[in-house]
Amino acid sequence: MAKNITLHNRINTGLALTIVLLLVFATNRIDKRHFDTVQNAVTTLHTDRVVAQDFIYKMNTIIYKKQLHIMSAGPKTIKEKLNENFFTLIEEFSETKLTTKESKLFNRLKDDFEQLIETEKKVSKDNLNEKGLIKNLNIIKKDLISLSEIQISESRRLTSIAQKSLDTNTLMSNLEIGFLLLIGLILQYIIFYRVKKTKKTAINE
Repeated sequence: MAKNITLHNRINTGLALTIVLLLVFATNRIDKRHFDTVQNAVTTLHTDRVVAQDFIYKMNTIIYKKQLHIMSAGPKTIKEKLNENFFTLIEEFSETKLTTKESKLFNRLKDDFEQLIETEKKVSKDNLNEKGLIKNLNIIKKDLISLSEIQISESRRLTSIAQKSLDTNTLMSNLEIGFLLLIGLILQYIIFYRVKKTKKTAINE
């Protein structure tokens, strides 16, 4: 009788330890998944948002320089280097990850800049006033503002995803600790209380 109960206790103890090991393994996998989510959010935040915002800032600077140049030197003295720099930034920006809305705005920006180039060519050939150029430049500035707003909203979204993942990870860790404590109490019951009861039964027999 005592041997059967002892074997039963061993089985229960082994089962409890197995549950603990499975719990640790499962929580480890969950923690890794949340860590990957946070890491991906941070990486995307930098490579596709912070860097993209820097490109937008540089493009905006070029547009302001062109506007100042037109106002000071006149529309006929267009600086080709600024256009080359802008096209380079457009190519670099296209390599970042774009949302659907962002992609549409980006294509519109490229079209508007092409229109600006065409207007500059006409101004260089004909004695046109600078109103057409200023209008094109203002349109491009609006495009850049819209793209910049997307960077901000996407950055907030990615930050929110990372924070939710961290909060979930914290909750899972607390649940893990609570469950381990529960398993520990069960093990104490199995090892000490049941063994003590078994000895008492054996003595009575």
